[in-house]
Amino acid sequence: MSYWYMQPLGESYLLVGILVFVLVALLGIRPQFQGLTSRRHWILTGLRFAVIFLIALTLLRPTWVRTVRETQTSLLVVLFDTSRSMTVPDSGDGSTRWDAQRQALRRLEPSLKGLGEELDVAIYEFDEGARRVDFTDARIPLPNKPDGRFTDIGSSLATVMQQNLGKKIAGVLLLSDGAQRIYTPQVEMQQAARDLARLETPLHTIPFGKAIDPAQARDVSVETLADHYTVFVKNQLSVKTSIRVQGMANLPVPVQLIVEDAQGQKTIVETKDASTDKVQEVVDIVFQYTPEVSGQFKLSVVVPPQDGELVTKNNELSAYLNVLEGGLKILYLEGRTLDRFEQKYLRSVVAASADMELDFRWINRRRRDTWPVDLVDDIQREKYDVFIIGDLDSSALSPETIDVIAKQVENGKGFLMLGGFNSYGAGGYQTTVLQNVLPVEMSRFDRQDIGGEIRTDMHVPGPLSLVAKQNHFLSSLGTDAEGNPALDVLPPLAGANKIVGPKPRGMTIFESSNGVPLLVAGEYGLGRTLAFTADSTWQWVLPGYGDIHKRFWRQAILWLAKKDGLDTRDIWVQLGQRRFVPGSPIQFSAGANSQSGDPLRSVTLETVLVDPTGKRTPLRTLPGDGVVEGSFDAPEATGDYTIEVTATQEGTTLGTGQGRFFIFDQDLELSDPSARPSQLTALSSITREFGGKSWTPEELPQLLEQIKSRPPETEVEVQTKWTWPESTRDSWINLILIVGLLSYEWYLRKRWSMV
Repeated sequence: MSYWYMQPLGESYLLVGILVFVLVALLGIRPQFQGLTSRRHWILTGLRFAVIFLIALTLLRPTWVRTVRETQTSLLVVLFDTSRSMTVPDSGDGSTRWDAQRQALRRLEPSLKGLGEELDVAIYEFDEGARRVDFTDARIPLPNKPDGRFTDIGSSLATVMQQNLGKKIAGVLLLSDGAQRIYTPQVEMQQAARDLARLETPLHTIPFGKAIDPAQARDVSVETLADHYTVFVKNQLSVKTSIRVQGMANLPVPVQLIVEDAQGQKTIVETKDASTDKVQEVVDIVFQYTPEVSGQFKLSVVVPPQDGELVTKNNELSAYLNVLEGGLKILYLEGRTLDRFEQKYLRSVVAASADMELDFRWINRRRRDTWPVDLVDDIQREKYDVFIIGDLDSSALSPETIDVIAKQVENGKGFLMLGGFNSYGAGGYQTTVLQNVLPVEMSRFDRQDIGGEIRTDMHVPGPLSLVAKQNHFLSSLGTDAEGNPALDVLPPLAGANKIVGPKPRGMTIFESSNGVPLLVAGEYGLGRTLAFTADSTWQWVLPGYGDIHKRFWRQAILWLAKKDGLDTRDIWVQLGQRRFVPGSPIQFSAGANSQSGDPLRSVTLETVLVDPTGKRTPLRTLPGDGVVEGSFDAPEATGDYTIEVTATQEGTTLGTGQGRFFIFDQDLELSDPSARPSQLTALSSITREFGGKSWTPEELPQLLEQIKSRPPETEVEVQTKWTWPESTRDSWINLILIVGLLSYEWYLRKRWSMV
């Protein structure tokens, strides 16, 4: 079928008609030449009419459309599974699914080669994505072993269809164990099958592997374990883990906690039993471990391989253990909790500090029948570095407890008393040995009845602005986020305890604008002491000065523990997690802090990655002021890795920090060895209307004969269109004809002496 139509200039026949009329009318305007015969006149006129005709065709752009039916080659698509789950040895003769699939593909090659000229073949391998392989020599190139970490059947089918848009597909052959194992598939399997059905394309599935009954399949896997632990030396650590036990009802399942030191020496800490009377169950286990020395260790929860297990790679999970030496131990004694926010925010500062451990004791004033509390044994056993007493009356503690605290401070420990309704003289401490420990004098007439009306004469009302009296480690609070000095922006304190004044050897660090002592430092024997008469620093956090609040209390505790050396540096590396699978993204940050926790400025940080062989590779980071951030993909090789950061300042090396992580081989593919043939059957049934079906590997030759004998309808209507002068060739012909005619007309006029 064919037909003509015009495409006039400007889509207007009138415009073309006017232009042609003007050109024809110009033929009537010609000079008078003597001696021009009638024959020569008509020749010149004819040449000019021919030029006008070509110009008219150019303006009208005549188009010829022709429609014909042509036979199109159809396509047969074959996808085979290269994920790790194909390594499970559950075929009939004990071979792996991969061996069975490979044999099926080799038997299929001659049949694929003889499908005929009207049926092309496209071969794809897939795991988390589909990749086309070369089939030009009629042999399928197979990898030595399947190593795909995930299986994404839906996305692989969608990729194949996207790459073959516009082609008539005779069928899709999907060879797999049917187990979809990926965290977030881009296209769901059922959706991909429905898209094939919409295109009237049959999906033929060929399953490999067995659908294992949980009662028959034995498998033990370590499901959960935190990837990083931090604990102080000789402190007990609880290691919680979950063990999935399948097909081992009423059988013993030993689970081991193994500690590995930096030299690779492994020690079995504890062995527990995860046995269950159920066919399948997740058993929670808690190990207890008390490290005796500091350092970096590797913790592993291991289930020895059990008889009948198809997969054993999921029998182990590891984590890092950082054992800290000399972490500060703090005993905080408090008499009020619910209505006292100071203790809550102070405890949060200590909780956020990895180098501090807090033992908080609430001595309830409503339980005065249990007073005085004796803590002598606890104090002597725990060996605290700093003692803090909050709003707690002296009568709550036994005289022996107060004496042992004083003795500990005399021997070099730190002591801090906070302000409160029952602190200092109001709490009766002027009658105890702590009157000698504290760096302030208390009035012997002060005393607040417990639970009675608050005596205002023992307190200084606020607001009390903080003013630095001394240039001291404790008074260096830095600036806020916008660079303003801390003392200029901190909200005033709500009030303070009234004291007689600092002792002669006491040093006032902070006072109010009207001279009220707020923070007084001193010494008692070999120990350091602080008297902070206020209790409302928690109000600094609310308007956004949490960093200053943390700095204030960390500096106070570090000073009391004699760890206020300004030259001490903390070079740190922070990782969101410590356990990765190969190829996953790893993000980290690193920086350098002073001992008080403030970021060091004008510091250069260089980062390198140290692999298990010791090879060092520089890492690219985004620079900042004392902090850098970086990201990279996890290496393919499994093992322990270290991100090492070196900090320098003005050419001087400040120190090196390390962040350890490891790449492990446990993955979704091998966590559950069971095949899913029913899932493949369900997918093919979605295209049943168009011939989709599930086949056994032995039925593949029969399937190919069926596809070859009943190819899909491949005749398509093809429309061709020719427009004058649209193509480059036609445009040149048109131009040559016009120029040629005009040149010949000029030649004749010159020959006939008309020019």
